[in-house]
Amino acid sequence: MRVSRAVRAAGAAVALSGAGIGTGLGVIGLALFAPAPAVAHRGHDAITVVTLAADGSVTVSHRFEAHDLEPALPRIAPDVQASLDDPEAVAALQTYLGRSFTVAVDGRPVALAHKGTDIGAAQVRVDYAGKGPRRARSVTIHANVMPTLYPRAAHQVQVNAPGVVRTITLPGGGVETISLTGG
Repeated sequence: MRVSRAVRAAGAAVALSGAGIGTGLGVIGLALFAPAPAVAHRGHDAITVVTLAADGSVTVSHRFEAHDLEPALPRIAPDVQASLDDPEAVAALQTYLGRSFTVAVDGRPVALAHKGTDIGAAQVRVDYAGKGPRRARSVTIHANVMPTLYPRAAHQVQVNAPGVVRTITLPGGGVETISLTGG
C-alpha cells in the first residue's frame, strides 16, 4: 500500500510533537479517509436504459443526479421555480427529455409517452414507453440531453433487447445506430 506524503507528514508531525499513539492514529486516519475533491463529484453524466421487448414494447428510463438537474432547471424552463419540488419545473423537465432523447427502431421513430417520474433525495428517474416493431434489428438513439445542460457531460445509454445488451457513450450528445443482430 502506498502512503501519501500527507499521511507521512501527519505521522512525522505527531511523532515530533510527542503526542500519544491514539492522537497519531486519529490524524493519520483523517488523512487516509478524507475524500478527494475529484471523488466528491463524478461529473454531470446521465445514464439511460432503453429496453426493447420481443413484442415491440420500448421503455426508456433516464437517471440523473438530483444535484445536477436542479441547477439546470433555469435553462430547461426559465419561467418556473428552479426546484424539483415545483410540479411545473418537473413537467418542463419531462417535456425537455421527451424532445431531447428519441429512439427509432429499424429506422422508424418510436412515439414515447411519459410514464412516471421518481424524485429521490439523490437521484431522479424519468420513464417513457412506446411501441416499435417486433423483433427489432437495429435501434437508433438520438441523445441531446446533457450537452445542452452541461457541454462536457457524457450520456451513457444501455440498450437491452432479447439476447443483446449494448452500451454506448455519447460525449457531447449525438446519434448512434446499434445493430441488434449477430455482431
